[in-house]
Order: sequence, then C-alpha cells, then structure tokens
Amino acid sequence: MTYTEQLATLLATDPALGVEVAPLRNLEAILKWAPGAGIAFSGIDLVQQDEYSYDFYLPLPDSRWLVFGVY
Repeated sequence: MTYTEQLATLLATDPALGVEVAPLRNLEAILKWAPGAGIAFSGIDLVQQDEYSYDFYLPLPDSRWLVFGVY
C-alpha cells in the first residue's frame, strides 16, 4: 500500500487526524507537529528496518499509534 493509499484510508476512518497528518512530508515536520498533537517525545520510538529505512512510531493521546516509514 502506498503512502497516498494509506493517507486516504486514514482520512476515511479518522478525518480529523488525516487532515493533520496530510501535510507532513518529512521527519522534521512530524517532530514539529507532534508536541501540538499531544505526543510526548519520550514515547516516540524509531525501529530500524534495514540500513536505509526506519519505522517511526508516535503514541497518540487516545492510546493508538501513528506509524511513518522513514527513508
């Protein structure tokens, strides 16, 4: 599933979160957005997938996780 498809699914299931996430295009933008969304940096996790890519986990205040692929 592509990022565009994943974003469309998020917009369909949680429109408010989808609108917030849609403009985020890089790690810097995500890190700037996170505190205003109630995401504590202490809960963020970065999991290496291979030498070039990571999964970036952000714990949402409602106990869900938002995960970005970082390349």
